[in-house]
Amino acid sequence: MKNFELTEEICAALAMAAKEKSRALGVGVTLSVADENGNLRLLQRFGDAILPSIEISQNKAYTAAVLRQSTAEFGKIAQVGGSAFGINVTSPRLVIFGGGFPLTVGGRTVGGVGVSGGSVEQDEEVAHAVLEAFARLQ
Repeated sequence: MKNFELTEEICAALAMAAKEKSRALGVGVTLSVADENGNLRLLQRFGDAILPSIEISQNKAYTAAVLRQSTAEFGKIAQVGGSAFGINVTSPRLVIFGGGFPLTVGGRTVGGVGVSGGSVEQDEEVAHAVLEAFARLQ
């Protein structure tokens, strides 16, 4: 899948999924979509998402894309006693709590999504709706 591209149309569909799920949950969130190198492709703020959610969602998408794993998974090894303990201090863009997921096509990471604004559980619920929408587009 070397030719896969996160087009504007794909990003718009992911944003719609995030918007619908965040409304259903009654929580304002910010969605970021990054390409495989962690570069921002889309940023959308829904409802009354808190302002820090803008930067946090971008960093979640970046982390998921460049590390090719969810931010929650990465957080497990970045905790005290983990093999990557303290890495988020060395590289402050790396997020170690839930809400960021890689986007994969044919086993290859093609980008990442980050959701921020609600609780970690709400962020992940919105992100899962985005991942489901992405799966339907393939």
